[in-house]
Amino acid sequence: MTNTPSSQRTDWRISLLGGLKRRGPGRMPADTVVLTPVGGADLDLSEAEIAPVTSVTKISIAGGVRLRVPADVTVEVEGFSLFGGRHVEPGTPNPSGRVIRVRNYGVFGGVDVTRG
Repeated sequence: MTNTPSSQRTDWRISLLGGLKRRGPGRMPADTVVLTPVGGADLDLSEAEIAPVTSVTKISIAGGVRLRVPADVTVEVEGFSLFGGRHVEPGTPNPSGRVIRVRNYGVFGGVDVTRG
């Protein structure tokens, strides 16, 4: 077993029903994977400590990603959803600032990013 800092480990969230909800202050893992047949990811990172590059990967049949981020964070969205759109609220990203990469793979459920 290697001694890897917690910010470099992948945080796996696996469940049959339900997804991932996170709010409030604290450290967000640099890499999070949500794997569930039914359920999405509801993340409010407006008060969280975010790594320079953070990724959230959500894989499910039904369930999307709702994400709230600070105004100065760059958000990149990729992936595939048969039924579901992508909405990223404009912000004032700092070109040398933090980046959140959202990967959404599923049949039902899109990505909705708000700022605050």
